[in-house]
Amino acid sequence: MMLYKYMSFNSAILMLRNLSLGFSALEDLNDPFEGTNFGFSDTGSISPRNAVRVFKGHFSREYAVSSLTRNPLNSLMWSHYGDSHRGVVIGIDAEECGLISNEEFIIPAQLGEIIYVSTKNKNLNGVPSQRHLDELRSSMVFSAEIKNYLKQAFLYKSLEWGYEEEVRVIKSLTNFKFSYHSTETQLLTSDGRWNKVRNNYLGQPLFCYKIPESGIKEIYLGANVYRNVARIEEGVNEQLAKDNLDFLKSFSCKVFRCEPDVQTWDIMSVEL
Repeated sequence: MMLYKYMSFNSAILMLRNLSLGFSALEDLNDPFEGTNFGFSDTGSISPRNAVRVFKGHFSREYAVSSLTRNPLNSLMWSHYGDSHRGVVIGIDAEECGLISNEEFIIPAQLGEIIYVSTKNKNLNGVPSQRHLDELRSSMVFSAEIKNYLKQAFLYKSLEWGYEEEVRVIKSLTNFKFSYHSTETQLLTSDGRWNKVRNNYLGQPLFCYKIPESGIKEIYLGANVYRNVARIEEGVNEQLAKDNLDFLKSFSCKVFRCEPDVQTWDIMSVEL
C-alpha cells in the first residue's frame, strides 16, 4: 500500500535524514471542524454542544494524526502542502513502515481513509457518559461504541476537502509520558521508535515515528523546487542548499522531477 506525504523542501530533508514520520495533535491540524462530527443527540442532561466540546478537548492532546494521500501528482496538494510546488512528496510503503499495525495504531493506514460528506451526522449517537470518557482516558482496547466515536472524530471531513484523497494513521498518546509544551526533544519509547520534538516554525509539538529507509520508495521533486533552491542560494546557505538537493537526488529509491504537462492541466513526473 503506497501512500504519499506532501512536504516543504526543508521538512523533507529532516524526514529523510532522521528517517521518521511526523504525527500532529488534533488541535494543530488546519481544519477547525476536526473532532466535531460525533452526531450526538439532544436528549439527556448534556447538550450536544457541551458533549462535543468535552470530547474534542479530550481528543485534542490524547491522539496524534499523520495525514497522507494516495496521489503524488495532485496539483492542488502541491500548491497547498508542497510549498507552492517548491517542496517534495515522499512515497511510503505503509506495510514496510509498520503503518498497518493494529497493535501500534488505533486507526492504522488500511482503516484510515477519510470519508467526505456534505452534512454533519445528526442524532447518530446518544449523549456520552462519564464511563465513555473514562474508557477513552485509560484504555488501549476500546469497545465498539468508543471505536465509533473515534471514527466520527478522525475520519469524517467536509466534502470540500475531498481533493486531498486523505488517508490517516492515528496514534494514541495515552501511554507516553511527556511535557506537551516542552521545547526539548523527548524520548517516548526506550527503543527510540517514538520521540517528541518541537516544530519551532509552527510552535507546536510533533510526534515522530521511526521508519526504515527501505520503506521509502519514491521521492518527487516539485516543479518549482529548483527555483526554491536557487533563491536559497542567494543567501549564506548556498552550499547547504546544493548539498540537500544532491542528498534527495541520491537517496536509495526512485526519484522523480515533476513538471506541468503542456497539453493538459495535469502534473507529470519524469524519473531522474
